[in-house]
Amino acid sequence: MANPVVKLRQTNNKQLRQHHASSRAREPLKISARQQAQLLLEQNRLSDRDINLIRGFIAVGMLTRHQIQRIFFRDHEKMAANRLARLYHQHFLDRTLAWGDEMRAMGLPPCYIYTANRVGVEAYSLCTGTPYQQVPFSRERYLLTRQNHKMLHDLQISEMFTRLQVGMQTLGWEMTWFNEWAAILRQEEEELVRPDGVAILERPSEQGEWGYFIEMDRGNTDWQKKLTFYERAYHRSPWRQVLQVARYPTVLCVVPEAVQSEVMQVVREKRPTTRYLLKSWERFLGTDILSGWREPLTATDTDLMM
Repeated sequence: MANPVVKLRQTNNKQLRQHHASSRAREPLKISARQQAQLLLEQNRLSDRDINLIRGFIAVGMLTRHQIQRIFFRDHEKMAANRLARLYHQHFLDRTLAWGDEMRAMGLPPCYIYTANRVGVEAYSLCTGTPYQQVPFSRERYLLTRQNHKMLHDLQISEMFTRLQVGMQTLGWEMTWFNEWAAILRQEEEELVRPDGVAILERPSEQGEWGYFIEMDRGNTDWQKKLTFYERAYHRSPWRQVLQVARYPTVLCVVPEAVQSEVMQVVREKRPTTRYLLKSWERFLGTDILSGWREPLTATDTDLMM
């Protein structure tokens, strides 16, 4: 399998011809996904940004239209909606509106959720020279038709990815993202800890880097066990080689407001080697991604990359 560690490329983000977003039914694909991908490439109907979008799906599996417009379209809603509609009808992407009420309830703008279609993965394969079977994206894992609340957890991870990526773009810095498979730390075959992802934030001009494990909790996490898992991974896994960092990453925890005090208390009692920074989901949505993180041991707020 190809490396499931993602760094989004710089693209020219050139203005594409505008097409109105449409909710009309998609015509069935009459040729194979591979042939469709080849046709789109031969006819120059795909841009470097479209291929970069597949990198985003390799990172987090799915992204909402609102998240995509912030990362890839400089927050231009109409341009994003039009282009995504075109890619959907070309079978490059799949989409659903089924979770609008739940998204609104959790504070995310209700809109289409997108993921990569087989055609999009085939196009990525052709453009990058990666054999299709080695592209590190599981369409079965990110089926939009599944009816379980893992979808909402995935959208929280996507929101963290989006906010960190946009924050780095604003600063002119870079982010390398390890997806949920690449982020697992093991000792030989034994899994020690499974974060929701790992973000490495990099300041290229100064060769500085900050690593963060990502934990997006919907209220179901056993934090006593979770802290134990991170401690054993620190002592027993080859994390320096796996993550290519000199310091063990800090754990960024986003939790429901109702359990934040409980999580902080667990960290204070166990006093782990691993550093933890917390925000409630509500505060996460309402504040800048790089500031206002709660340090449990000192009960003070701090910024990332400090």
